[in-house]
Amino acid sequence: MTTELILLGTAGAPMPVAGRGGISSALVVDKRVFVIDCGRGSPSAFIDAGLDFARLDAVFLTHLHADHTGDLPGMLLYPWGVRRGDHRPLPPIRVYGPSRPDALPMGDPPFERATTIHPEQPTPGTTDLVEKILAAYAYHLNVMPLDANMPDAGELVRAIDIPTPASSGRAQLPVTVFEDAGLRVSAVAVTHGHAVPALAYRFDTADCCVVFSGDTTANDNLISLATGADVLVHSVADLGYLKRHGFTGAALERMAGLHTDVTEVGGVARRAGVRELILTHYLPAEPEAIPNREWAKRGAKGFDGRTIAGSDGLRRALVRETSADDHAPRPDH
Repeated sequence: MTTELILLGTAGAPMPVAGRGGISSALVVDKRVFVIDCGRGSPSAFIDAGLDFARLDAVFLTHLHADHTGDLPGMLLYPWGVRRGDHRPLPPIRVYGPSRPDALPMGDPPFERATTIHPEQPTPGTTDLVEKILAAYAYHLNVMPLDANMPDAGELVRAIDIPTPASSGRAQLPVTVFEDAGLRVSAVAVTHGHAVPALAYRFDTADCCVVFSGDTTANDNLISLATGADVLVHSVADLGYLKRHGFTGAALERMAGLHTDVTEVGGVARRAGVRELILTHYLPAEPEAIPNREWAKRGAKGFDGRTIAGSDGLRRALVRETSADDHAPRPDH
């Protein structure tokens, strides 16, 4: 069995920027492809990476902010009609993600909204999101089969909500959300401001263990999930940069409650005992704001393993390594 990690996009903000695609990663496990988050441009990045939609097995969403889900419609709709070598229709693409929260967060102090979008269901979960995507594209899904040899759209996708605690700050043991021959996927709730639930994922294959932090602050749930992993793919922000560029007071505090500062992420990796730390979901997202070498240098603080500043299109063939040399400090770019 072989396992390969591909970073499809590494930007850490909803606003598009030149030079970095929206956040998305792919894990190829023995020719099956699993996508983690579907940010801007992820279907095109999927193809540019030489991946085959016929091998797309499942999508895992860390949370439902638009920068992580904006191109989920394309990831689901574009493969419709793709067939395997034996010409049979593909099985449904499975989409795993957070369940619907109990209520709309109010904030502290309470946030006064002039408008609540879709008040009858203001905080949909993953199943709700997928149902609404299919409803929004009903014209395409109902009419296209009249002009093309398309399979039943009812077999296009299957969404699965992952049950999570009511509070992201609550201590939680990892729960298994997917398991078959050669792969087990576990999840845990992490802290990302008012985005409740937000999830991190752990993929255990025969070759290695990879953890995707999603968007989170440093927290014990993530460290529990990542303990002993070979690779930790972690989102980062430079809060000092944001402060120098206009974020002050409550705005800066909110950002600190959403993301892990780059100078803290090495400590997370050290506490989890991982071998390799790969940085992604950069904030600021513009490549010219902070060079990758500087991201890697800051991210390596407090960590003795390898630190890599990820970039769009980065590929890593993953295997377990036990060499003592592998634990020497090596900030890469």
